[in-house]
Amino acid sequence: MFLYVSVSIISFSCMILSSMKERLDKMEIYRCFLLSCTSLYDYYKEVMRVIQYIGVLLFFFLVSCEKNDVEPQKTRTLMVYLAGDNNLSGHMQKNITSMMSAWKESYHANIVIYFDGPNAMPELYTFQFKGKEVEKRLLKKYEEMDSADPEVLKKVLNEMQDLYPSDSYGLILGSHASGWIPSGGFVRSNQMLYAEPVLTRSFGTDYTGSNQMDTRDMAKAIPFNKEKLEFILFDACLMSSIEVLYDLREKAKYVIASPAELPAPGFPYARVMPYFWGKGTDLENDLVKVCNEFWDYYNTYNASNRFGTIALIKMDGMKHLFNLTREVLQGQKENVTAINQNDVYCYPMVEYAKHDRFFDLGDYMKYMTKNRKGLYKEYRDFLDDEVVIYKKATNPFYYTEIPDETFSGITTYIPLRIWPTAEKEAYWNFPWAGVYEAATE
Repeated sequence: MFLYVSVSIISFSCMILSSMKERLDKMEIYRCFLLSCTSLYDYYKEVMRVIQYIGVLLFFFLVSCEKNDVEPQKTRTLMVYLAGDNNLSGHMQKNITSMMSAWKESYHANIVIYFDGPNAMPELYTFQFKGKEVEKRLLKKYEEMDSADPEVLKKVLNEMQDLYPSDSYGLILGSHASGWIPSGGFVRSNQMLYAEPVLTRSFGTDYTGSNQMDTRDMAKAIPFNKEKLEFILFDACLMSSIEVLYDLREKAKYVIASPAELPAPGFPYARVMPYFWGKGTDLENDLVKVCNEFWDYYNTYNASNRFGTIALIKMDGMKHLFNLTREVLQGQKENVTAINQNDVYCYPMVEYAKHDRFFDLGDYMKYMTKNRKGLYKEYRDFLDDEVVIYKKATNPFYYTEIPDETFSGITTYIPLRIWPTAEKEAYWNFPWAGVYEAATE
């Protein structure tokens, strides 16, 4: 439109040049300003050159103004990393479609999605509007690589940040996961759920590589701190584990994760996408809505074998929670090693054989403070009020029930004598295991 206006101005100017020449000659403007032009033709060419120059400047100035009006500065980039080179690939493709169906210009945000599926090269996408329709736009196609490699995660997240710099970021990580448990130790069944195999999202299984990503390496690979990264959402199993959360304490303000196994379809993104963009207290309120939409989605499944747990964790409380936990465990070494497996609640099994390693943190602290009720109250008040902002479980949870009184929203490992020595040795290398230092002094 602006180019049309500029051309119109030029054409109109040309029309009047001839009639103006005689008058300009008399006023000596022609000779004073156009100097060497000695004919109407030369005069016409010179004025045309000046008007064209002005018209081009006007065009770019107006287009620049229009761009600023239509595309306000984006204040958040949502990064989505889907390590789907495994049997979750089909579900993840549906997740991307679901995200796209809910994408709106009113978010004033960017989204960038990394997806690695079987028998295909990993790709990087964003969404763009074509008229009123939303479509995927391919940003990059990678060579085949192992998306469960922490170096790959780091590389991709850095590229996302370079492509879409922003005031703040959100991160979705989707794949199989098994909490802190070392890679290579999970077994899957052939039971049926909604006319398809029971699949849980049990982080980072890739058919290209042989291992899952160690969660400590995952935490180190995330190139952000909580000044920039507003939240991490784990679309994966068992990641509301205190061992994992403690490693992420300086990486993000909030974490959304499940303390138990997560259904393979993952989050209902068409329902939760509007709630990823809040700031300050609005962000916390919006993330509560994300969790509630997840819970409602699975709690209303018309199936007796439905399941789902979810928690919103505020990461500022991690350090004090560590100190409180150490206070509870001080001098309790014998009680810790002698605990009967059934003395503390562990989350029910859907598929994962090592589900019995994931004990409820709140219930564990209750057991360890039997004769110190004041200490337990202090602990539980802080856990419920300052750390776990939201927690819910479906009822039923895969043919059984998770009792409210034993559901804190966070799991923990207990290094019982019955567990394999190699497993316990691996556990002692996690930073959270430092809570036992006071008990072993």
